[in-house]
Amino acid sequence: MADEISENSINAEPAVAQVQPKKTRARRRSKEEMAAALAAKNAKRASKTKSVSAGSSVSAAAKATQKVAAKAEPLKAKRAETKRPSSTHAGADGVVDLIALEAENQKLRKSLAEKLRSENADLRKKLGLD
Repeated sequence: MADEISENSINAEPAVAQVQPKKTRARRRSKEEMAAALAAKNAKRASKTKSVSAGSSVSAAAKATQKVAAKAEPLKAKRAETKRPSSTHAGADGVVDLIALEAENQKLRKSLAEKLRSENADLRKKLGLD
């Protein structure tokens, strides 16, 4: 009887699993098909870009470069106006300013160190560590 039960339980379970269809890759395109697709893509891009002049044959990359250069020219002009005239005195003046800032920095560091030492001493007294 034990054999019958084990056989029935094995046969009673459905052994059929749903099999999903295997995915297949797309077929590889020929060189002609790839060239045609690339030409169509380039034609689509060319129709979106503005033409530089009627009848000129400027590539899309050249158009993009011209567009960037056109935007950059006003910025370059603005920078040239705001720059100080370069002279030997201006360079020496910057060095003098840096030396003065270094001296001020050293003074501030010393005063901060003194302040922190005094605070630490007060805290030690309050905590009874001294």
